[in-house]
Amino acid sequence: MTEHLKEAGYPGQIEIGGDRSPVTYKLKARKENDGAYHVAVSLTAPRDWLLKQGFRNEATLVRQSGEQMPVHFEETLNVADNISVTLHADDAVIASMDELRKKFPELRAS
Repeated sequence: MTEHLKEAGYPGQIEIGGDRSPVTYKLKARKENDGAYHVAVSLTAPRDWLLKQGFRNEATLVRQSGEQMPVHFEETLNVADNISVTLHADDAVIASMDELRKKFPELRAS
């Protein structure tokens, strides 16, 4: 059975073409039956700001730690999309709790 470990929001920035804007990103950590830890990363950003920056479907999330990770929108963004859109990073799969804490230090804080 999957064990839900933590879900929380953290302050960060989204970067597109060198321009940055503050965002809150969400981490969802869980432990799977095989013992691996999975972390899902997502953020919600204003569609109009994204379009003004020339966003099509990929951007960079700058996390609290300064680490950068690519985030993407499932399709090509356009004015017909919702006013706020959710971008996702590929799930991180991590072998141990120690590695999880190193890669996602945000998860250490309660």
